[in-house]
Amino acid sequence: MKDMPTFFTLRAGALSLGLLVFALDWLTKYWIKHSEWLHYHPVIPGFFTIHYVQNRGIAFGLFHSIESDWKPLLLSVFAFFGLFIVLYYIWKTPEKRWLPFVSLGMLLGGILGNLTDRIWNGSVVDFLELHWGEVYSWPTFNIADSAITVGVFLLIYETFFSK
Repeated sequence: MKDMPTFFTLRAGALSLGLLVFALDWLTKYWIKHSEWLHYHPVIPGFFTIHYVQNRGIAFGLFHSIESDWKPLLLSVFAFFGLFIVLYYIWKTPEKRWLPFVSLGMLLGGILGNLTDRIWNGSVVDFLELHWGEVYSWPTFNIADSAITVGVFLLIYETFFSK
């Protein structure tokens, strides 16, 4: 990449974005967890609520109700595996296009955020709740979940629709 300054590469950008997402995720989880008034706080009544929950499963509460001494270890092993795959692709992807590196940075930060939460707390703090009145409620999520979702969609877009 001849037109970019030598102090910046797309790899460094992906790693920096990953650390930024991780820091934002950690700070918001800390704030929610330690601010009792935010444990249930309607922001936009009938649509958006900050609702502190501890998710012992994975995305969208999958596996939350499964009780097993092995569950935290297995979920952490899968997260470490995902982390190594993302780091591998950050290292091996040719620096031709910026979108894959944005995607990988988002994935890196999201995986790190939820993994460290699970290791330190045995669960993941979720707090963002979107709902349509009392009719429908999307599963509660966090910044890391959002980053992972955006990262996956950007990677799909780059893979199938980008030239």
